[in-house]
Amino acid sequence: MKLLALFRRDADVLRFRFLLLAAISGLANAAVLATINVAAQNVSSKQSNLHNLLLFSLAIAIFVVTQKRLMVDVCNQVEHLIHRLRVRLLERARHAEFLEIEEIGRSEIYAGLSRETQVISQAAPNIIIAVQSAVLVLFTMLYMLTLSMAAFLLSAAFTTLGAAIHLARSGEVKAQLRQAFARENELVEGFTDMLDGFKEVKMSTTRSLEIAQRVAHVSSDVATLKIRTQTLYANDFVMSQVTFFLLTGLMVFVVPSLSQSHVESVVMTTTASLFMIGPVSTVVGALPIFSNANTAAESILELEERLSRIDVDRDGDPRQADHFHGFRRIVLDGLTFRHHAPAGDSGFAVGPIDLTIERGTVVFITGGNGSGKTTFIRLLIGLYPAVDGALRVDEERIGPENLAAYRNMFSVIFSDNHLFTELYGVPDIDQSEADELFRLLEMSHKSSLRDRRFSTTRLSGGQRKRLALIVSLLEKRPICVFDEWAADQDPRFREKFYRVILPRLRQAGITVLAITHDDKYFDTADVHLHMEDGRLSPVPLGGVAH
Repeated sequence: MKLLALFRRDADVLRFRFLLLAAISGLANAAVLATINVAAQNVSSKQSNLHNLLLFSLAIAIFVVTQKRLMVDVCNQVEHLIHRLRVRLLERARHAEFLEIEEIGRSEIYAGLSRETQVISQAAPNIIIAVQSAVLVLFTMLYMLTLSMAAFLLSAAFTTLGAAIHLARSGEVKAQLRQAFARENELVEGFTDMLDGFKEVKMSTTRSLEIAQRVAHVSSDVATLKIRTQTLYANDFVMSQVTFFLLTGLMVFVVPSLSQSHVESVVMTTTASLFMIGPVSTVVGALPIFSNANTAAESILELEERLSRIDVDRDGDPRQADHFHGFRRIVLDGLTFRHHAPAGDSGFAVGPIDLTIERGTVVFITGGNGSGKTTFIRLLIGLYPAVDGALRVDEERIGPENLAAYRNMFSVIFSDNHLFTELYGVPDIDQSEADELFRLLEMSHKSSLRDRRFSTTRLSGGQRKRLALIVSLLEKRPICVFDEWAADQDPRFREKFYRVILPRLRQAGITVLAITHDDKYFDTADVHLHMEDGRLSPVPLGGVAH
C-alpha cells in the first residue's frame, strides 16, 4: 500500500502513540455498548444503575478526549507531510533541466503538486475514522466472545467473508483508478490547450469544436471509469449491510439453537451485532476514499522517483551568480544539439556552430520558420545541452559546475514569454530608474511598479512584452536576448525599439541577441547571422539573407 508507505516514511501517523489512541478510543466505544447492555439487564432485574452510569460517563469522556486528539494530531501530521511533499517536489522541479520537465510533462507535475496532495489531505480524516471504526469492530467482537462463542464465530466468519470479497475486487478497482488518474491528466492538458491557446481556438470553428469534443470524450471516459469503481463500492456497501442484517438475524434465530444461551445473552449479542453496523458501514464507505488516496500516493511517489534522478546540486552557488558578468567574449566551438526522434529517425539538429560574440555588440539572427533559430538560442543560453562541441566564456569552458553562473549572464524575453506579476530575483530596484523605463517604453499610463509588483499585467501582448523589457533591464544582466520581441509592437514603437532602445543598450555595454524578421532595421545590428536548416552563417552588413 503506497499510502501507508508514504505515511511511514514522512509522517508519524503509524507510530505507537497514534495506534494507542485509536485503540483506547475503540475500547471506550465498546465500553459504552457493554455498559448499556449491563444497565439494561439491571433495569429488567430492578437493580441500581448508578455504578453503570458513572462507567458510561467515563467511557464517553475517554472516547471524546482520545478521538479528538487522534483526529487533530493525525490531520496535523498529514498536512505537514503534504507541505514537505510540495516543497520537495517543487525543489526537485526547480533544479530540473528544461528538457527533463518537457519529458515528464507539466500536467503530471501540476497534478502531483495540487490534485494528488489535495486527495490525500481530504482523505486523511475519513481514513482515521475508518481505522478507529475497525478497531471498534474488533473490540465489539471480543465483547461478543465473552457473551457467546457461537455469536463470536459467526461474526468473525461474516467479517472475514466481507473482507475477502473486497480484497478480491481491489485489483480491479486499483486498475480503474489508475486509468482515471491518467485520463484526468489528459483532461488538464485539454483545458490548458483551450485556455492557453484561446486566441487560436476562437480563430477556427473546427479547431474549437475538435478540442471541445476531445475534452468531452476524455471527460466521459473519466466519468465512466469512476462510475465503474463507485458501482463496485456500492455493491460492497450494500453487501456489507445485508451481511450484518443476516448476522443480526442469526443471533436471534440460530445462536440459541447452537448454544445454551440465556435470553439476556441473546439480546446482548443481537445489540452488539446491530452496534457493529455503523462502524462497518464507515469502514466500507471509506474504502473508495482510501483507494483514491492510495492511487494519489502512488502517483506522487512515482513523480518523486522520476524527479529524484535530478541532480539538485547543479544549480551552483547563488553567490557565484555574477561570476561571468565581466566577460569579454563568448566562443562557440563546433557546438551541436540534436532533438530526440523516434527510433530509426534522425532528429532535427542545430550545428555544428562556430561563433564568437564580443561584448557590447548587437547581433541579429534571422531565418525561416523551423530553421532552428529558437533551438540555437536555447542552446546558446544553456537551456539545451550540447551533444558535441564546446562553449567558452573568455578562456573558461562551460560545464555542469558553472552552467548556472553562465545562465545568469542572460536576461531573456522568449517569444512565448511568461510575465511574472512580481519581480522575483530582483531584490534591489532603483525606483527612479524604473519610472524612467516606464516613460521610455510609454507604459506609465498603463501600469506601474511598486514594492516589486506591477499594478496590473492585464494588457495587450505588445504591452506585456514592454513590461518584460522593463524587467529585463532592471535585472542588470550583461546580455539581453529577444526572441521576436518587436513582432508584437506597432510600427511606431517598433522603430523606437530599433532606433532608440537598441543603441541605448549598446552604449550601456549590454550585448544584445535578437531574433528578428524586420529587414528594414538590419542596419542597426553589428552582426547579422542567418539560420537555415540548423546551420548558422554570417551575413555581410547591408546584405540580404537568403
